[in-house]
Amino acid sequence: MGLNMPRIDYVDEETISDEARALIESADETGAPDPRCVRIYVKNEDAGVEWVKYWNSLLYGGVLPHALKELCRIYISIDHECGYCSTVRSTKGAAEGVTEEKVAALMHFEASDLFSEKEKIALTYAKKFKSSVTEIDNDEVYNSLKKTFTDEEIIELGMLCAQTDGVGKFAKSLNIISWEDACMINPNIVKKEYANS
Repeated sequence: MGLNMPRIDYVDEETISDEARALIESADETGAPDPRCVRIYVKNEDAGVEWVKYWNSLLYGGVLPHALKELCRIYISIDHECGYCSTVRSTKGAAEGVTEEKVAALMHFEASDLFSEKEKIALTYAKKFKSSVTEIDNDEVYNSLKKTFTDEEIIELGMLCAQTDGVGKFAKSLNIISWEDACMINPNIVKKEYANS
């Protein structure tokens, strides 16, 4: 397995603020966001540090179950073949039932009995969100969501998908882990296996 050199160097931890150091320590403990990305993001003490704080709040706080958000995060990450995001697992998600068996079934979640109905609806939204803006830009999508989710939950789900998709593309471009390396680390995430499911 080849090791990639990130396109932006990791921060010198001797020169950062206590707040940035605490965010790295938190990432080391929770597993997500990946500590390697955090060690790059916090080089920017404004936008980078503030984004990591926001992401932690979005992923670990809020009104939706963390495990549901973790599944959507991993689904979008696998779909855009981000090696970094696809191999990252939050320790809280694992404790709440996000097993590698579930991760392996993500790309064909519709046909799997491993997912609750609420998880399937959220993953359907994540799939549409990742596909294109036109997929979610219609009343039918939101009317369907409102049968299961409150407005507050829908906003949180949309924000999670937006951050995962957008920042995930940035994370992928940093070249921390290639898709090929990710597939070697965890063969369950190989997207092409599910292409015809």
